[in-house]
Formats: sequence, structure tokens, C-alpha cells
Amino acid sequence: MADKNTTDKYVDYINKHILQSIDYSELQKSYGTDMSYAKTVLNKLHDAMVKVYGSEQFDEYDGDDGVVIIPGIIRGRESGKMCVVLLDIDLYSSGEHWGTTFLCEYGVINQNQVYSKTADSAELRKAIAPYSVYDYCYTAEIPDDIHIDKTRMPEDIKSVLRNFRNHAGEKPSVIKQIRETEKVPEEPKRDKQTSKKNEPEH
Repeated sequence: MADKNTTDKYVDYINKHILQSIDYSELQKSYGTDMSYAKTVLNKLHDAMVKVYGSEQFDEYDGDDGVVIIPGIIRGRESGKMCVVLLDIDLYSSGEHWGTTFLCEYGVINQNQVYSKTADSAELRKAIAPYSVYDYCYTAEIPDDIHIDKTRMPEDIKSVLRNFRNHAGEKPSVIKQIRETEKVPEEPKRDKQTSKKNEPEH
């Protein structure tokens, strides 16, 4: 069981440590290719979830008043397009899905922004139009969720959930890279017989 106010703590944590460092243009490209970068982002969000909530399995006593915000993946039913998202899940209501925040080329878009009467709301609606109707699944485990059956998800979603944990996305440290470039190449070993043949005769 997670501590109180963990949902707010999770949002604060990913805002500070993850969301600001995402290359959203690269993320959008990834949705249309091998999903490698998308899986890396999803893995980071999952690690943060475990770190803050204290577990990857949830029950009705977790989150803030039974509500958690957790990472997941969606696939547009008509478009077939994928997207990394943050899902609002009501654990009191057996895992009812309350809201979605999309991670796309425009950055982090909450569905409430899309339907608000702001100057850019029309553009945001266009950005998430491929996901007007979608299948979703989260990276967590919620045994009491009656709305999700991970075995019956579209194959694209199942594929991401199977191997996103293999995408840590870590790069070698700068020091390690410098040491690699500073290595002195070994001199080739000289063949003794060849050396003797090349020696001048007296």
C-alpha cells in the first residue's frame, strides 16, 4: 500500500526529472517506427512510478483517495497509432479509467486542455485526433481492475508491454567515452623470422 499523497508526489517527480528532458519530436517519430525511444520514455515513467508509489502493484488503498496516475500506452482503434500516456485510474471503482494525458510532438497534453476554450485548443485536438477512440493499458499491475485484460490487448500494445523494460536508454558517461578515445593502440607484434630476413647482410 502506498503512502498518502503519492499521486501528487509522482506528478511532481516526473515533472522535475523526466518530462522536461524528453525530446518530444523524437518521441513522435518513434511512434511511427520501432517505438524504441517511446519504450525508453515509458520505462523511465515506470521506474519513477515504482520509486514514488513503492510498488508496481496497486489496490484500492493506494494513491490519493483511491486515484492513481500511472504510465501506459494507447493505440488508436481506427488510426492504429501508438502513444505513451499517463492514465488516471480510480482504484475504488475497480480500475475505472478517468482521464488521459498524452505525450506527443506538442509535449504533454491533458485531455482537459483539449476541450477547453483556449487559443490553441483546436490545434491540440488535431494532435490527438488519431486517438479519438483507443485501447489502453498501463505498465502497473492492478489485480482488481475489471476493465482491463492484458491478454486480450491489441498485439501492438502487448508487444510494447513485453519488452519496454529492456529499454533503459542509458548512455555511457562522458568520462568513459574520453577514456575509450584515449586508449593507446597496441603496436603490432613483429615476426622474428621476417625481421631477420630484412636485416642487411654483412
